[in-house]
Amino acid sequence: MSLYIVALSFFMRDMTGRNKFGILLLLFLSMILVGCTGESLNEWQRLNAVEFDEAIQEIQGAYLLDTRTQSEWENDGHIVNATLIPHDEIDLRISELPEDKDTTILLYCRSGNRSQTAAQTLLDLGYTDVRDLESGIIGWKNAGYPVEYGP
Repeated sequence: MSLYIVALSFFMRDMTGRNKFGILLLLFLSMILVGCTGESLNEWQRLNAVEFDEAIQEIQGAYLLDTRTQSEWENDGHIVNATLIPHDEIDLRISELPEDKDTTILLYCRSGNRSQTAAQTLLDLGYTDVRDLESGIIGWKNAGYPVEYGP
């Protein structure tokens, strides 16, 4: 950014005060507009059960991640083809996550709270497409979607 400012000041040294002000105002406004319209790199998408199911069905190669505990996984059921990594172990089990940081990761927990912590961890690890089941598996089951039981 500082190199950009140096180049801009060099370019503007021969301009009159009025032209300099106009250029600086235009530059400032364009920076604000870009900042307001761009999607933040530090956010994930929260999906309802219908949207989450559509993502599972439509996004080839998506990584389905259950962020609950082992006992919840076994006793309360889990979504078919999900991988279990508890939310507080994600940064310790990086080797089990996709190597490609652009892989879509669809994650869920019991009610939608712990998966938010997990989503932020995934973003911090560099993943760029993280989508969270807002209602958790409780909302998934209440919407009539299937789960499987056992290890």
